[in-house]
Amino acid sequence: MPQPVWKIDAAKLTRMRKERGLSPEDVAGRMGVSSRMIHYYETGVHSPSASRLGDLALALECTPEDLTGGSRGEASLVDLRYAAGLTAASVAARLRGSPAGLGQFIDYRKIRDLEEGRKVAGKLLQDPEDSGLLASALARMYGVPPRVLVDAWMRSRPDDVTPKLPSSGRKRPSARAAEIWEGLSERQRIYLTACYQEDQVVERQVTAARAAGSGERIPAAEWRKVPFTIKADPEFTGYTALQDRLRVLGEHDAGAGQTFKALATRGLVVVSEDQVEVFPLGFVPRIRVELTRLGRACARAGLREALPPRRPAHLLSEWLWSSLMKVASAEPDGLAEDDMWGKSKFYLGTGYRPHGPRGGRSRGLIDEFPVREGEGEEAFVREYRWRLTDAGRQHIARHRDTYRGMYPNIPVADLA
Repeated sequence: MPQPVWKIDAAKLTRMRKERGLSPEDVAGRMGVSSRMIHYYETGVHSPSASRLGDLALALECTPEDLTGGSRGEASLVDLRYAAGLTAASVAARLRGSPAGLGQFIDYRKIRDLEEGRKVAGKLLQDPEDSGLLASALARMYGVPPRVLVDAWMRSRPDDVTPKLPSSGRKRPSARAAEIWEGLSERQRIYLTACYQEDQVVERQVTAARAAGSGERIPAAEWRKVPFTIKADPEFTGYTALQDRLRVLGEHDAGAGQTFKALATRGLVVVSEDQVEVFPLGFVPRIRVELTRLGRACARAGLREALPPRRPAHLLSEWLWSSLMKVASAEPDGLAEDDMWGKSKFYLGTGYRPHGPRGGRSRGLIDEFPVREGEGEEAFVREYRWRLTDAGRQHIARHRDTYRGMYPNIPVADLA
């Protein structure tokens, strides 16, 4: 069986136990093992098995990954399984009852063959869609994003065709959305469509700004709140973009509030109020309108628009791919730290947690390194720069043609 890269950090284990006010005997009692075994773990004499790792994490009220401290930018399939506290046999047993394992006769030997890069008997990996179904199931089991699992898969099995993750099933709008659209009045349809069109304009602007690495990353929950009206004389405020759309259609009048209220009652929009500063009036109320998911689906049904295809989970967004190409283009000298804009480093850089303490680690495609100047005791770090990791180079080499088709406006760096 391949040895996991992610082993217990003995010093961290001891520190976490003491922080929780537990003695070795307390931890041993929770796990059902001897206190001597805990001593072995804390002194590095032994490392727990995958199943014992899960028990140890439960005893300390943390996650297995907290104890291993591994980087997902370097993880193999066995690392992810080990960090999840699962044995090969338990993974096989869970898979046998899932859609990915039906009729595949999966046992612990096949899981080990998969992890060690050997040929797996049977039809389990015969087609990229089959392996994609398996990769998706393993990702859920190990508690990692599908893209992290696929990256680890290709590190463990570099000669495989990349697994094709299952489609999200985005098709035409639902029958419910179409039914609601049919029940709207003509005026309500015009208002909903205007909101949707303005929503899409803002979405394109935000996407373009992210791809360019400019501006602060604003959460969708905020930028989707499209301004409708500012409660002040238009001589000072002008009209919002949404008001202008309705004015062109001859539908902007005093009854707008009642129309939005009717749409909100159906769960299609959320109307909120905040304040905005207007010179020379000071702060005045502003009304904003946010489409719900059902509202967007309903508008698409009325416009007969299909949902846009969803990006495969193991690939980067346009914004992150653009950032990765900036680093790749700066090889071999590296990209200056200040040139890595926004929060892309939290999603691409080794060891970061982009979604807070409970979020998954970043992909480990780039890393920061010091540029030193001087020699001996007079040496100092002049600056930090970003460069590609081996995982980053592999990702670019493996998917460059796919990215060219997805984001044709982003030049692909030559790593030769």
